Parts: sequence; C-alpha cells; structure tokens
Amino acid sequence: MKLKTIFELAREYLSAASPEADKQKFESLLEGLASRGQDPDEEMLADSKDKILKRLRQARNRKSRSRQIFLMVRKYAAGLLLLGLLAWSYYHIQDTMSSEPQRIVKVTEVGVRSTVTLSDGSMVRLNENSTLEFPEVFEGDERVVYLSGEAFFDIQPDADRPFKVFSGKSEIVVLGTSFNVNSFKKTEITVASGKVKVSDIQTRENVELVRGQQAVLDSGVIQVLAVNPDFYIGWHTRRLVFEEESVEQVFRILERVYGVTIELNKNSPQIDCLVTGFYEGERIETILKGLTHIIDFKYETDIATKTITINLIKCKS
Repeated sequence: MKLKTIFELAREYLSAASPEADKQKFESLLEGLASRGQDPDEEMLADSKDKILKRLRQARNRKSRSRQIFLMVRKYAAGLLLLGLLAWSYYHIQDTMSSEPQRIVKVTEVGVRSTVTLSDGSMVRLNENSTLEFPEVFEGDERVVYLSGEAFFDIQPDADRPFKVFSGKSEIVVLGTSFNVNSFKKTEITVASGKVKVSDIQTRENVELVRGQQAVLDSGVIQVLAVNPDFYIGWHTRRLVFEEESVEQVFRILERVYGVTIELNKNSPQIDCLVTGFYEGERIETILKGLTHIIDFKYETDIATKTITINLIKCKS
C-alpha cells in the first residue's frame, strides 16, 4: 500500500466526520502494520495499535496547537497594526491641526459692540448680537471670515489676496474697500467705498457694487438698490445726514442705527414732513428732542424692551 494512502486513511480516521467504514478500514491497516514481521498475540497487537494511534493523535495535537498559535499571533498582529494606524492617524491629524492657524470666534451680546483688528490690518466693527469667525493669521491666497449678524468692514488692499466674507447665503469678495453686511433677516451688503462682488452661494448669481449701492439677497434673487450708505453704517459711525427725508424714513433709520424698536402712530395720513439735518455722535434722546422743533410728536421709552412709542401729531411750519 502506498504511503499516501496510509496518510489519507489516518486523516479520515482522526476526523470526527469520518464514516464508520473508513474507521474500520484504518483499524485493519493498523493491525497489519503492528503484526508486520512476526506472529503477535492479541495483547501485543493491541499495544502496537495503541502506540500508533497515540503518535497520530500527538501529531494532530501539535498541528492544532501550531494553528492556534498562528491564529493568536495573527490576531495580535492585526491588533497591533490597528493600534499603529490609529496612532499614526491621531498624530497626523494633530500635526495638520497644529499647522493650521488658530481660528478665533468673536461674539457680541445684546447692547454690546466690538472692534476687531485682523492680522492684515483690516478693521471690523461688530454690531450687537453678532458673531465673527476669523483666523488668527491669514495664510494662503485668500483672506476669509464668516459673519452672522451685522458688521462694518474696512479692508486693507491686497491685490494678491482677495478678502472674502461669508454671511447667510452670500459670498462677498473685495480687494480693498469699506462696506456693511447685515444678515439678521435678509442679507444686505452696502458699499461705503471701493467695489465689492456679491454672489449667492446657491444660485451663483453675482453682481458688482460701488459706493452708494446695496445688494439685498432674498430667496436666491439679488436686488440692487441705490442708497445713502450713511444710513446703513450709522450704527457704527453715529453720523447721520438727512436731506429732505420723510418722517417715516427718518424714524426707520433711527430704529436701525440705534438698535431699538420704534412704534410709529400717525393721527393723520397727511403728516408727510420732510426732515433735513446733520447729527454726529448724538444719543437718540438728543436727536428726538431736536426733531420736536420741526415735528409735533410725543414719545415714550420702554428701556426694558428697547421700544420707543411715537405719536405723531402734525408738522410744524
């Protein structure tokens, strides 16, 4: 009998799924091997067969232990590899984060305004209840900040690095200019000097604005208006110039500039006085008292709610 056949019978015998006929065939083979060269008695035959079976089982156990050791080594090797990858990822991320400039978030509460000077020398005046996010140091070929609320920007020129403001659904690109951004409700961009490019992030529609123009972004549409920039940056400069403005428009401007709510009650729709005047650095109470010289009205102030109720009576001749 070929050695290969003996090995196959041994493997089948040691298998738990081996058919009974195969096991009997192997038992006969063992008896033949045990009796080779002599005529043994039953005790010697059984002893020889047990020795052969013992050696076969030892060989199987060694193979099983070797496989167990291999599987254990493979499992721990995989674990070490995973730990190595995690460590590499952590240090790679840490190194990437440490190489990026630190981002700063400036937040103003209700009734508080703040001035921020950026690393390029640009100045941002942040209105109350607003948030500005910007890098500690501008790097790369762009200067990018994010605004929620309202701010006035006075940007240092740099033709190689455009300045970008993301606010609401708008993207404002400038090289060097001053402008106001208000995103409390609809996003409004008002140019005080220079030129800016305004884009809607979703529709990619864009317009260019110059001093005295304002872009209003609403539902993917950009509307361009001609305005007096002083009325929209007055909250920052406290400088107001009225040239034959209607009464209602004057109070709407004061409401915006001073961050209050003005409830206007007119006794007659015929009250359409025109107001001309110049105010700089004045408190709103001072302006209201000054307006009483040309308009007959009474007003009450609720400090808790920052609400001024104005009852218009008539225009003074």
